[in-house]
Amino acid sequence: MGANRFMVLKFRDIIKTAVFALIGVLIILCAVYFIFSARASKEQVYNPGTYSSDIVLDNGRMTVEVKVSKTKIKSVKLTNCSEDVPVFYPLFESTAENVEKHLKKEQELSFVPDEDTPETSRVILQAVEKSLEQAKI
Repeated sequence: MGANRFMVLKFRDIIKTAVFALIGVLIILCAVYFIFSARASKEQVYNPGTYSSDIVLDNGRMTVEVKVSKTKIKSVKLTNCSEDVPVFYPLFESTAENVEKHLKKEQELSFVPDEDTPETSRVILQAVEKSLEQAKI
């Protein structure tokens, strides 16, 4: 009787070991999957640098500069504004700052503009999109 009992205990140990080994293999496979999927998402999307696009308005023009790294939008700035632009279009600078905050955080062009500045946001986003087209590989 002792021998049978010994075999049952040994069989339980084998089952426990097999279950733990299976769980270990699953954990390792999950870790490998997450490591490689994280690397895949970090693939180069843009040629690093600063790209620009002009906005032509009735009372002047300005340039939207977009700075990108290999994988991210780093900044959006309004430059080369003519003197009349801040006078006739006072919301451009604040709207550009809002667009920049969104793009740096979300890294996508699906921006819901403020109720006060939908057209201004649309014009800035179009310029950003043109700049990003230049930056893409």
